[in-house]
Amino acid sequence: MKKFLKPIEPFLDKGLNIAESFIHTHRTAHFLFGGLFDAFDGLLRSPKETTQTLPFIRNNYDVKRFMGAVLVALVGGWVLPAMYLFGWQCVIPKLLISFIAGTFIVDVLWVIIAREEHISEGGFVTCLFIPAILPPQAPLWLVGLGAALAILFRNILGGVGNNLVNPALFSRLFLTICFPAFLVTGYQMPLAGMPGTHAGLDAVTHATPFTAFKTNGEIPSYLSLLLGTETGSLGETCRLALITSGLWLIKIKVANWRIPVSYLGSVFVLSVFFSLIMGKTVAPPLFQLLSGGLIFGAFFMATDPITTTYNQTAKWIFGAGCGFVTVLIRDFTTLPEGVMYSILLMNLLAIPIQSLMVKIRYRL
Repeated sequence: MKKFLKPIEPFLDKGLNIAESFIHTHRTAHFLFGGLFDAFDGLLRSPKETTQTLPFIRNNYDVKRFMGAVLVALVGGWVLPAMYLFGWQCVIPKLLISFIAGTFIVDVLWVIIAREEHISEGGFVTCLFIPAILPPQAPLWLVGLGAALAILFRNILGGVGNNLVNPALFSRLFLTICFPAFLVTGYQMPLAGMPGTHAGLDAVTHATPFTAFKTNGEIPSYLSLLLGTETGSLGETCRLALITSGLWLIKIKVANWRIPVSYLGSVFVLSVFFSLIMGKTVAPPLFQLLSGGLIFGAFFMATDPITTTYNQTAKWIFGAGCGFVTVLIRDFTTLPEGVMYSILLMNLLAIPIQSLMVKIRYRL
């Protein structure tokens, strides 16, 4: 990124200084967008804060820089592809409702009550996840409720950096329990149009690839799964874009590569194992990798540094555990998907796994 920005660095620096001056001199703008600006500013430029006491570590990454990178990756990974596949009229209203309900209502009220300086950039990241993990035809009130619950749950546990489990997935689980009818339907074929968004086209609801496989053994082409022309949640369809964005996060060391590698690798190995034993009753390995929310979950959900382990060995166990639970749920239960449940379960087991690894390493 530094090489790309080098030619325009003087103009970019001047523009960012002007924006920073405006935001920090206007109270309302600073309150609402101060954290978001700091996140993108930290991504483009090194943080201004430096350590004043020992130990001194040469590293320009902080929480805001991490959040800024995740926001950029999510926009490139699911927002832009979803706007092409389902229409911007489908995506933009859901994003607006998610930000308004989660960030500008719940988070603002919480910050006022807690007397904090401004809303956190983490709220924007959480609210960007919510529409991505819901069906394309999910009603706007459901998106708003999901965003509000995610932010409320995150803040109750202490705010950014204190989450026991991923707040977006927890919100999705709550919606699945309370409103199952909206979560098992509303999956339309990409490029088929949404009601009122593409003239002359009506949205047609289809089963997700894994549901179709469990029903009649149907397997779509792997190319269609990779490019996103099969049904799925709004943000999980274009796997090619998700993989590209996920690899970028790994390259800039925002996401730890051990988790997606162990997660995807364990799903592939277990799928091969069960396929050899049980034959065609179990989904093929490549189909397992390219269907459902596996790619999205492996690169963006499971790699959340707060809800996973921090020991490198424990990360391998965490990712492999996610893969094991995902395959079990997909192949041996009636549930159509297992990614959400596997990540939430491993979030709860992250602390015991981490504690066990520390005891083994230091012989406590």
